[in-house]
Amino acid sequence: MPWNEKLYERRLKRPIDEQTRAAIYSEFRRRRDQIPIPTELTWNAAKPELTIRSRWISFVVHFTHERMVVNAKLSVAAKMFATDENRRHAVRFIESVANDLNL
Repeated sequence: MPWNEKLYERRLKRPIDEQTRAAIYSEFRRRRDQIPIPTELTWNAAKPELTIRSRWISFVVHFTHERMVVNAKLSVAAKMFATDENRRHAVRFIESVANDLNL
C-alpha cells in the first residue's frame, strides 16, 4: 500500500489545455536524464491529472483551473529513503518545469 504525501502546490498562471499538455510531455522527455530512476508519464483520460510513475514512487499532479497540486505516492521502501534533501530536489525540479512552461 503506497504512502501519500502532498509535496507541492502552486497557483497556475494559466489553465491547462491540450497545447500545455503536449508541452509538459515534451519537457518531461527533454529532462528525463535529470530524473534518477526510470519513469513514465501518463495523462488521465477523464480529468486534468498526470502521473509520473516509477517502481518505487509516483508523482500525481492534479490541475484545477487555478491550482496545481503534486502528491507523491511512495512505497514503504521509498518512504525510508525519501530524505528532506530528496524532497527539496523534487520540488526544485517541479518548479523549474512549471516556470519554464509559464504555468
